[in-house]
Amino acid sequence: MLSKSTFAIPIGLACFLSAAPVQADPSFADDQTWGFEIGFGGGWAPDTNFTRRLDAFGYSPGRGGHYRMSFAVEKILLPYFSLLLQTNLLDNQVWYRPSGLGDDDRFDWNSWSLDVHARAFLPTRNGRFRGYVQFGVGPAFTGSHLYTQTSADSGRVRYRELKVSYNLAGLLGIEGMVAKHFGFFAQGGYFFAPSLENLLGDRHQSGGGVLIAGFTGRFKRNR
Repeated sequence: MLSKSTFAIPIGLACFLSAAPVQADPSFADDQTWGFEIGFGGGWAPDTNFTRRLDAFGYSPGRGGHYRMSFAVEKILLPYFSLLLQTNLLDNQVWYRPSGLGDDDRFDWNSWSLDVHARAFLPTRNGRFRGYVQFGVGPAFTGSHLYTQTSADSGRVRYRELKVSYNLAGLLGIEGMVAKHFGFFAQGGYFFAPSLENLLGDRHQSGGGVLIAGFTGRFKRNR
């Protein structure tokens, strides 16, 4: 004799399938395999022992230096999952100090990342909007320049250095499509990117918070 549990299993499975989330509209991502993003925005870099040491040695930060940029190429692997190769301008600062010999001393740096990001998103019923969360890891490159003048008769001397380190990223975002292959996005999050280090062992963190908005494209339909 068949037990009640024998019938409960297929009945429960049918209820589960009927309650499954609605699939995303194919016009958004399900039928396209590649995408790209270009974004611009702003952010803040943490105050660190490195920057406090610059202040102690008479340097003052210049204006600006808080803009951010990003560019990403996206490979859509599954309806709700994709991988991105993404680069970000993480930090760009300029510091000045009176030299007393003419032009001010100047110290500046720029930090860029080149990351692999994993993105998971939630679809909506009409497929035109999606929220997502993504995490990334990869190298960070920081190029710095020091311009200083040693005497009143000599010109400024320039010293250059390239520091390669790593960075970790976590982002939340939302994306909306205004046409089949074109849309806009906004995202915010935090980057952790140890970078410059002085002779006293003070380390700078070129990451920090970031807010970026821009446009996105989708192409190459999946046949």
